[in-house]
Amino acid sequence: MSPVDLTVRSARLRWRGEWVSAGIAVEAGRVVRICTDAHLPVADRTIDARGALLLPGAVDTHTHFTYGRPDRTDIGTGSRACASGGVTTFVEQAASTPEHCPPTLTLPSLEAKVALGRASSVVDFGVHGGGCAGNLAEIPALVRAGVAGVKVYLGWNPVGEYTACDDATILAVAERLAGTGAPLEVHAENPSIVAEATRRLKEAGRTTPDVYTDSRPTVAEDDAVGRVARLGRAAGAAVHIVHLSSGFTLPTVRAARAAGADLSVETCPHYLFFDTSAYRDRGPYAKVNPPLRSRAEVDAMWAGVRDGTVDFLASDHAAPSAEKAPGAADIFSIPPGFPGSETMYPVLLREAFAGRLDWDRLLYLLAEGPARRFGYYPRKGVLQLGADADFVLVDPKATTTIRNDRLHHHSEFTMFEGWELTGVPVRTVSRGVTVAEGVFPGEVPDLAGRGQFVPARAA
Repeated sequence: MSPVDLTVRSARLRWRGEWVSAGIAVEAGRVVRICTDAHLPVADRTIDARGALLLPGAVDTHTHFTYGRPDRTDIGTGSRACASGGVTTFVEQAASTPEHCPPTLTLPSLEAKVALGRASSVVDFGVHGGGCAGNLAEIPALVRAGVAGVKVYLGWNPVGEYTACDDATILAVAERLAGTGAPLEVHAENPSIVAEATRRLKEAGRTTPDVYTDSRPTVAEDDAVGRVARLGRAAGAAVHIVHLSSGFTLPTVRAARAAGADLSVETCPHYLFFDTSAYRDRGPYAKVNPPLRSRAEVDAMWAGVRDGTVDFLASDHAAPSAEKAPGAADIFSIPPGFPGSETMYPVLLREAFAGRLDWDRLLYLLAEGPARRFGYYPRKGVLQLGADADFVLVDPKATTTIRNDRLHHHSEFTMFEGWELTGVPVRTVSRGVTVAEGVFPGEVPDLAGRGQFVPARAA
């Protein structure tokens, strides 16, 4: 019998809620066997895991690698950051800087973004479509072509012809998504509430970083979530809320589901690890939309993560670095956003190793959950027979200190600067190929262009 392409031996796998000593065999980029070392076949290549944890690669369904300055983060540098941090599939958002790539509103714009990924990505990727009044006729074709979902914005334009949606337009987008499996994705903040709160702060001359949370109160998010959930339910469409920030909104999420809405929510690591005190420590670097919340809101978000109200995690990676100068006097004049794809898995591993987050919940939050919601499961998000061999080896004893100058994301800052971690990725493998190696942040070989576009819901 011919040898398989790859085996991984002497690993520890999560199996039915327990850690077991086992290995896997990989052929043509897929997992073909999961068994004890003694039953693994002969292989052309073997990785000795030396007792490391063998975990599924993360699926980061919220990245902005083509929205912003191309010299900061593009698909090439963003995918390298993903590989370093254990993300083996990312899904790029629809908004793009026009000179970099058109926003994903039509089939030609989707093809342009896919071409960028195929030319430069180290790991596999998907793409989200955008929805607005000007592209309603394009949405069915985008879904057939494999976009993960269709995102709408309330009250502000992300870029150019990608315009904000009123309620009638949201309902029209939802109607075109009904029955397709592709969710309506929503940046959920009521724009009129945000506009009035911002106006009052500016009129009072309050423009320092510490007031930013007051400009986007929790009621703005809560109102928008309830409203779009009702519109989606009326249309028979699935709805997904991106970057939920407030525990205040979790009862609204539960109520919408109880009423029959097909509603999922993601949150981001920054809403779990940072509160409004970060404005004191980080200044303008702590600006993000929606904003950081109080410690009580952070604690409530953790409860929602643990009890399943929050479905999964995503990074919302964006890296507007130089524009967020520490001396900026007006918090409203600088762009929002944090880099995050590279640090997401490592900082969540810290919680699992400390016993603050169940291991099976962690793996669902970072891998299986997003893969299921956006139509990449069972090819992505799990280690099982027939799945892509996308995995991370994590050494429980390996230590590192997060330093921005060692990360791959081409940003001038990380919110996790100085964090000391024990138990971090030491190898990332995408479809059987090592794309990062060494104690996090590992070395990423020059594999630009090996990443494949993965259509959502493909057979």
